[in-house]
Amino acid sequence: MKVTYFSWLRTKTGCMDETVNLPSDVTTVGELITFLGGQHPGLQEIASQNGSIRCTINRRYVDFSHPINSADDVTIFPPVTGG
Repeated sequence: MKVTYFSWLRTKTGCMDETVNLPSDVTTVGELITFLGGQHPGLQEIASQNGSIRCTINRRYVDFSHPINSADDVTIFPPVTGG
């Protein structure tokens, strides 16, 4: 699975994108975020703030209960602020 990080999440994770070998017990977007947070503590810090991160699977926005598989292309966006 390819995971791409946008904006300052690249600094938090130390990479622009990565290939992830999806563990068999990771079946939803939320579980993926928790798994990735274990590998990137900076991401876990942000993910623990409810609603802070947005994700797309194959270019479609999804919620954390959305199912995933190893062929998916995942993009993770940081919280967006504006005024």
